Amino acid sequence: MKVLIVEDNLEKSAEIRGLIEDSCAPGGVEVEVEASINGAIHALGRSQFDLIVADLVLPQMRDSLETHDATPQWCEHIENHAGARLSSWVVMTEFPSTAIDARQSFARHGVAVIEYDEAGAWRKVLASRVKERFVNPPLDFVIICALEKERSALQSCPSLVYGDYAMAAGLDCREVFIGDLKGIALVLSRTGLVSAAIGTVKAAEIFRPRAIAMCGICGGVEGESELGDLIVPDLSWNYQSGKIVSGKLRPELVQTPIPPVVKAKLQQMRDAEFSKELRSGLLHSELLGRKIDNPPMVSGSQVVADRNEVEKISGQSRKVGALDMEVAAVFAAAHDFFNGGGIYFAAKTVVDMADEDKSDRYHEYGCVLSARFVAEALKNLLMN
Repeated sequence: MKVLIVEDNLEKSAEIRGLIEDSCAPGGVEVEVEASINGAIHALGRSQFDLIVADLVLPQMRDSLETHDATPQWCEHIENHAGARLSSWVVMTEFPSTAIDARQSFARHGVAVIEYDEAGAWRKVLASRVKERFVNPPLDFVIICALEKERSALQSCPSLVYGDYAMAAGLDCREVFIGDLKGIALVLSRTGLVSAAIGTVKAAEIFRPRAIAMCGICGGVEGESELGDLIVPDLSWNYQSGKIVSGKLRPELVQTPIPPVVKAKLQQMRDAEFSKELRSGLLHSELLGRKIDNPPMVSGSQVVADRNEVEKISGQSRKVGALDMEVAAVFAAAHDFFNGGGIYFAAKTVVDMADEDKSDRYHEYGCVLSARFVAEALKNLLMN
């Protein structure tokens, strides 16, 4: 566990450090100390910390005699920097009036503000937070699945190892490992946008992952995708959002894109040979030459099995390649959690064309293909 202590009083800093080290197993914690606001901001820019213990009244620069209330700068950093948001914060001050004013500012970020006093009441609060982080550190990734068969397909990924089942805040989870990366794969309580949004928010807050991904199956759009195509959408939106006037929907395209760096790396994984490699050992050889593509995928709360409806939906914007029932909600929730940064994406296989010929013939194939891609993409995004 990596810890950053921001404290300009050497005696207090040593006391906090001693408590943290005593609360963890020997060798289980790495502590860095900064004595100024600027020093802490630089440290946060170069490293990811599991826990940050920060004083409120500090010099802006090292060795300066003038001190400032750091509340606005800490709150701004938590709000606008994904790395700081993924860290657990404890804010301390020996000035009661400063603590009172700061609590309201930090409350919306879920940050504890405790008063440092010689009686030592602060020690219990800090020790509890340290143990919480040591026992339940952030995960590297969360994989979200709408169906159990989509999660079960992860067993077909050569680089992925299954762990134990678990329940967390009502979420159906299972531990998964990709090399040294640790994550969970969860199955939503039901399909649809609402369940996807709730499940993503819960998982993000509980596990504080570095990456959020979704795998599974979807319907294609005639002319933009084919059966067996793997769709890795660059953006998504709820195609049912908007206003109904005279019996017709005037859509409101509230689009959520994946982060630019993530998009660039995923686009580099569209190689035809890589696509064939992912399909190795699967049935349906007629799909071997299908592509990996990055068009928009739209989501709604209904199962669509009507060619006319698909035409209406795809008419909202050019190049819509596929539709499902969850991706737009996962993207929106992940975007808010990472505050526009972070790592989030989806990969779903086209298993029907959302028309009257809809069937489950390609479901197993599609689940395995998307699962394999997600595992490889997580390695690429988190380990390179």
